[in-house]
Amino acid sequence: MPCVTNNYRPLKRVIDIIGAVIGMIVMVPFFIIIAIWIKRDSAGPIFYRQARVGLHGKMFNALKFRSMIMDGDRGTNDGITTPDKQSRITHSGHFIRKYRLDELAQLWNVLIGDMSLVGPRPQTLPYIQIYPDIYKMVHTVRPGVTGLASIKFHEREERMLLEAGDNANDVYIQKILPLKFHYNLFYVSHYGLWFDIKIIWWTIKGMIGKI
Repeated sequence: MPCVTNNYRPLKRVIDIIGAVIGMIVMVPFFIIIAIWIKRDSAGPIFYRQARVGLHGKMFNALKFRSMIMDGDRGTNDGITTPDKQSRITHSGHFIRKYRLDELAQLWNVLIGDMSLVGPRPQTLPYIQIYPDIYKMVHTVRPGVTGLASIKFHEREERMLLEAGDNANDVYIQKILPLKFHYNLFYVSHYGLWFDIKIIWWTIKGMIGKI
């Protein structure tokens, strides 16, 4: 696997901080609208926190705007949306998930250093324990709000999980994760300023394309 020099890492962190601050300021009106909608739509908090694994295996709480009913993920810690969870998604949740607005709350995680604007999406511990050697390589960079796998594979992943039915977890482990590793390891090996800019542009373009 090609080795990426560390020269970009300090700059990447500076860009993350500036980008997170600007993003949160610009998005304040949208955040307020989302927050009001969530509160009016169902009982419960505005934000949802879930333990994820980040840089060098460090655990942190990833923040999202809540898209499910209160305790909608009770009894699970896998972090994937299986068919049985679909009925627990709120009306506002369907919308913010479609445009990935729920993940914009993770700008806070970027600001405090848990995440980066761009990188592999953070994973929950149970799946990391299945593929520890691969995730050891993935975790050499901070997880991102958006990433190559999210852009190239997100919609296909959702279809595969829905089509899998009761076997969704097995399909995720045996088929989806190996495919996502391809994109994540490619990013780890080749990331840089212009690659990150491209991924951010692809993300924005994809969101606009859904409107």
